Amino acid sequence: MIRHETTPSLPDARDAAFDRLARLGAADVLILGGGVNGAGTLRDLALNGVSAVLIDSGDFCGGASSASSRMAHGGLRYLEGREFRLVAEAAHERNLLLRQAPHLVHPLEIVVPLRTLTGGFFRAVMRFLGLSRQAGPLSLAALEGALVLYEIFGRLDRTLPRFRTLLRRRRFPAGLARETRAVVSYYDGQILNPEGLVFEILADATRAGDAAALNHMDWAVLPDGAFELRDRETGRSAIVRPKVVINAAGAWIDAVNGRLGLETAYVRGVKGAHLVIRNERLRARMAGRAFYFDDGSGRMVICLPVGETILIGTTEVETRNPDDREVAGDEIGYLLRALGGLFEDIPLGPEDVAAVTTGIRPLQAGGGANATQAARDHAMTEDRMPGAAGAPVLSLIGGKWTTFRSFAEHAADRALALLEKPRHVSTRSLSYPGAKPVPPKALAQETGLAEARARALLARYGGVAREVALHCAAGPDRPVEGAPELSLREVEWLIRCRAARTLEDLLLRRTRLVYSGRLAAETVRDLGAILAGTLGRDAEWRAAEIGRALADPRIMGPEAAQ
Repeated sequence: MIRHETTPSLPDARDAAFDRLARLGAADVLILGGGVNGAGTLRDLALNGVSAVLIDSGDFCGGASSASSRMAHGGLRYLEGREFRLVAEAAHERNLLLRQAPHLVHPLEIVVPLRTLTGGFFRAVMRFLGLSRQAGPLSLAALEGALVLYEIFGRLDRTLPRFRTLLRRRRFPAGLARETRAVVSYYDGQILNPEGLVFEILADATRAGDAAALNHMDWAVLPDGAFELRDRETGRSAIVRPKVVINAAGAWIDAVNGRLGLETAYVRGVKGAHLVIRNERLRARMAGRAFYFDDGSGRMVICLPVGETILIGTTEVETRNPDDREVAGDEIGYLLRALGGLFEDIPLGPEDVAAVTTGIRPLQAGGGANATQAARDHAMTEDRMPGAAGAPVLSLIGGKWTTFRSFAEHAADRALALLEKPRHVSTRSLSYPGAKPVPPKALAQETGLAEARARALLARYGGVAREVALHCAAGPDRPVEGAPELSLREVEWLIRCRAARTLEDLLLRRTRLVYSGRLAAETVRDLGAILAGTLGRDAEWRAAEIGRALADPRIMGPEAAQ
């Protein structure tokens, strides 16, 4: 293995964030939780001149934010539950993401095979009216009616094609079940790299003003109501006395509130698992489209192309443990059986599962007898920490990836009101840092990299690729072992500039190697060596990190845990 030598000139974003934190002792707002809701709120506040600190006890985007279906969608299925406000909001936010983050959010065609034209329509109407909760088959009549309404809700800033219906079998995708009577296709958005978008949001926030974001942090409330924030890596600490606390801890919201001296039961934890499938025949058959289909019991599942693999999900298992990351064998079996029923001529088995993803959606407590019936809308509650000087605590409950910006705006508006500060900027019209187009040829000429390499970096990072390319061109570089699309210096940039501190951070949230479906042990070992070298860790630390990664089913597949 080639010895890794770090480049001292590359600044460490995490060190810079801690230096900034030391100057923010009287920060207006402290945000607990670095998922998309917390990051979006930090950005909104920072852009409006509010001093704010965000910390996460784990990694940024480490919970449900990185275990989603990776879609920007209006929530077609939420129409059945009459969540009209949520669908209208989500459809508009989807359109904004397609326009403001075109490097990371692309249009996605979704194909829906149907086995009945009108059967189950009356039952669907009864569910829509709230007179029944009984699931049934999705009919063409019900779907077309829903899509007409769906497209009306999404008409503002719409850029997507209209839905279409196919009734002639010769025009259906090959291999669909013989019972298929019709096929409908419509469009939503796909978030190619949601974790990357979170890092762009955080970068926007920290560039905007007095804002700091730190991962892998411990915290404690002191007797006087101040917060001691401690870097788990170095032991370095800082004291912050926020005027407002925002609890954006997702599935951990109630646990965090308990540490703040509040007894709450706001969250209904629903664990969702996805399978990452590597099957070339299936990928070719899907041809870049998603398929949304009945699992045979009236429950809909979705599979979509992600990188070189197919992502299928999701299961819904209620849990009271926010740290629950186990994906049970019956969850894997259920998703494989569901996907195996989509195309009759493409058998699938456990050997096709390259990895699994799992996260706990922090849905609102109550509302429905089971997880499927629970409300998907977001909500914000307001409490106050005990004590005379106790800060207000805003808990951000629920939400979905697509609506993070509007939810963050709602939270920021309340924080601004509590701080008696005006709003100067709306994020509604702001693009993300990587959205600015950069011609591959110009990037290659500026940096001296091959044009093919410049194109690859632009595909991964959008306009942010210029920062990566300049670092890659600044010294000797080499491909990562077993993953030649990545290079040593690119990985070093991810570690230093996007604050990766563990192999899990690097593999699950800084690169998309898991979605190649061909992540090899040699690649994990090489990345472990690069990580240890960049951070100055010893051989024992490196070996422990590599061992954990190789045993993680989210990285190496279900067999890794056996």
